[in-house]
Amino acid sequence: MTYASGGLIEATDYNGFVASVNAIWGTGSSDSGYGQTTTLSTVTAASSTVTATQWSDLIARINSLRNHQTAGGLGSGITQPSTGNTITYLSSLSTQISTATSNKLLNAGDGTAASGGSGTASASNATGWTTTRTLEISYTFLSANQMRYFFNTGGFFDYNATSSVLTGNTKSTDWDALTDAFGTTRIRSQSSSKEGGSGTLNTNNTNAGFWDLTATDTLVMRQYSTTAAGGYTSNYISSFARLNVIHASSPTVIYLKIVFQDDAADGLNDTVSGTATLNTAGYASGVTYIANTWGTFTGAVTVAG
Repeated sequence: MTYASGGLIEATDYNGFVASVNAIWGTGSSDSGYGQTTTLSTVTAASSTVTATQWSDLIARINSLRNHQTAGGLGSGITQPSTGNTITYLSSLSTQISTATSNKLLNAGDGTAASGGSGTASASNATGWTTTRTLEISYTFLSANQMRYFFNTGGFFDYNATSSVLTGNTKSTDWDALTDAFGTTRIRSQSSSKEGGSGTLNTNNTNAGFWDLTATDTLVMRQYSTTAAGGYTSNYISSFARLNVIHASSPTVIYLKIVFQDDAADGLNDTVSGTATLNTAGYASGVTYIANTWGTFTGAVTVAG
């Protein structure tokens, strides 16, 4: 029979709960799985008794999932039974498992998580340029699963452009202002967002998360200059992201790119004076309720031209 008030706890019911929890807590697959090793065991025979200890372990895992996913670590609100006590029907059990599944990619520590491993890098172009500058940094994980766990547990990557002494002519000053306005691009598991900056993005691909990327550059965000003088409204900054291979081939590398595109027809006032820099950092999930299963990841400059 199906798990219900007044009935027995059957092995098939318990094993179904365990399978749902383990799919998120354990190895899982695709965008499910935190990589935790403390997965639950099933009851092996239909006639076996589901013990209070097994029931307590199940609830503990649900609480860990909900603590990780919710601000303040609110848990599931379900109390674990004690050995020797009668196991009563829990009306919210199925609901809490469904909620944990729906919120599997959330992380309560979001925004305050520490950098994981050597997860910070920057790239700068040479001083003086006229048409375009491309800056790119890659991050490599030790395995495809570790990369998957990083994003599944709520990790993300930030990257932004900063400028150093972009002065000397009106174009350079305009690029300096646009660089500040562009802000930071954030790549999460299944979404992207602009953090900080100002102005309005002309392209805002909020669906460009890790699980949406391919081995070809995806345009994440683009913002144009708003300065009409000098024709600078045709100049823009773009952020891109891609993987080393498609998801079906188990990627281990993510590439983060910023492109400064100078299309202004401004005659002799054409050389940008100063240096543009791409700054990146990876932020892993907090480890209050889960263990670090993503390991370390290493950043490297791939393009600085």
